Amino acid sequence: MFKFPVKLYLIIFSTFLFSLLAACDSKDQPKADSIYLGGTIITLEDSSPSAEAVAVKDGRIIAVGNRSDILNFKGDKTHLINLQGKTLLPGFIDAHGHFSLVGVLAQSANLAAPPEGVSQNINDIIRLMKEHAASPQAKETGWIIGMNYDDSQLASRQHPTARDLDKISSDLPVLIIHQSAHLGVVNSKGLELLGINEHSENPPGGVIRRIAGSQQPNGVLEESILFKVALEVIKPKSVASLFNLIKQAQLQYVKAGFTTVQEGRASANNIKGLVAASAANLLDIDVVAYPGPDFFKSDDAFLKMMKTQPHNYIHHYRIGGMKLSLDGSPQGKTAWLTQPYFKPPAGKPRNYAGYAAMNPQKLSHYMQMAFANKWQLLAHSNGDAATDEYIKVLTATEKQFPDTDIRPVLIHAQIIREDQLDQLKKLKVIPSFMTVHTFYWGDWHRDSVLGQARAERVSPTQSALKRKLRYTAHNDAPVTLPNSIMILSSQVNRITRSGQIIGKDQRVTVMQALKSITINAARQYFEEKAKGSIEVGKLADFVILDKNPLTIPSMDLNSIKIIETIKEGQNIYRKQ
Repeated sequence: MFKFPVKLYLIIFSTFLFSLLAACDSKDQPKADSIYLGGTIITLEDSSPSAEAVAVKDGRIIAVGNRSDILNFKGDKTHLINLQGKTLLPGFIDAHGHFSLVGVLAQSANLAAPPEGVSQNINDIIRLMKEHAASPQAKETGWIIGMNYDDSQLASRQHPTARDLDKISSDLPVLIIHQSAHLGVVNSKGLELLGINEHSENPPGGVIRRIAGSQQPNGVLEESILFKVALEVIKPKSVASLFNLIKQAQLQYVKAGFTTVQEGRASANNIKGLVAASAANLLDIDVVAYPGPDFFKSDDAFLKMMKTQPHNYIHHYRIGGMKLSLDGSPQGKTAWLTQPYFKPPAGKPRNYAGYAAMNPQKLSHYMQMAFANKWQLLAHSNGDAATDEYIKVLTATEKQFPDTDIRPVLIHAQIIREDQLDQLKKLKVIPSFMTVHTFYWGDWHRDSVLGQARAERVSPTQSALKRKLRYTAHNDAPVTLPNSIMILSSQVNRITRSGQIIGKDQRVTVMQALKSITINAARQYFEEKAKGSIEVGKLADFVILDKNPLTIPSMDLNSIKIIETIKEGQNIYRKQ
């Protein structure tokens, strides 16, 4: 009689049992809404930096791995999304910007220099503003508004004046805002309506520039006086215009691959607008607001707003903390430095080094408010004198609140010194660099603002990495338009407008640059468990690029195109 070999029997039985269990596992596991495959997937996870496929269900990532394993999550209704050789990454995260102002820019005359605009002289500005005079924005606000002129890129290397803007209109008020957003110019009619004249004194933290040899305003306004004027002039006058502004802003960000953005130093009107947009389900991306307490009528009004607004997302909107501003901009020569500007602005003495935008007492008061309420604190500081003040006050405040971790963020930090980076490491401060300065103003910083030695160190990303500071990077939109790829190339290549390398020793790798707008930026927002990398359990926030930034020549980074932007598994932008 034939006897079935025991060993063979066991092998057959084990195979059957394994197949049965595998079938049960496959049957029991969730079926994906969508599976991405067929291209390069960069996860930004150090332990597993790449994958062949990603499965998504209910807006979250349920599996990451090789193609065959992930296809086990395929069901009858699963969408297989073939990347066709393109590159999938986590959605980009805006570490600092001004969401609503991006919408204002979209509705205003674009006065930027190439490559973002065409203005190369004051006559170009006058022509563009005249063309904009009949716009819906001008009709609604009663002002002709232009944004992002840059004196460093004008043939005269000078700011326009009220007399220049009078050529646009002598009957209607005119306002143009500098690309730094820290200076602006008003025509004579605008000065008259604002009540700014030879008797007007400079407000704290601001300057009314004068005609040489007199007290007569020349139309140029700096810092606090500009903010006061601009916030009133540019605010939407109707719900319809508010919602249009928000839609315009959102479009600019999603075209650049951003899925989380910031409303930095938000005003009371900004907050009201975001609340309304959230309630109307207008937001497709997450917007995190950091109101500026100095933009509110009183501390009580600010505290009430902070304690009644959502600190967790409601329809893609939440409060993240508060934002302070310690000085101005280096390109506008209002940043507060310890050493004089290489070439001071017209009419300023050789030892001019900028000025503080906030006194130490007020800075300390607001810092204590943030720590006492456990609100994250963002502080704008460009110049090293402003950063000295920040470090001094923060050190004292942290001693009062030794166990409070609010992950303070130093915004811009353009002219930060090596010893200051040491202090940031000690104080657990996150530096967020506006790295695009290397392209937009690298030449200007070297030749006019800072001189060669200091200009080489703007946005010192490599110095930060050597201290294991997990820095982030940003456009500071609308100062520069939302442009994630420019953020990457400006760190990796550090090429100026004229094609020269500035700060060769501060260059970083593409992967390090990618982290600054993904996983590091998620951590800055306390959201590293939900965003910033492609990992099981995180939100399905993705961006699809036409090329792999890790494999193309670094000098070709700016040729990369954003193909799609996906928020929580839903496509919110597709390049036409």
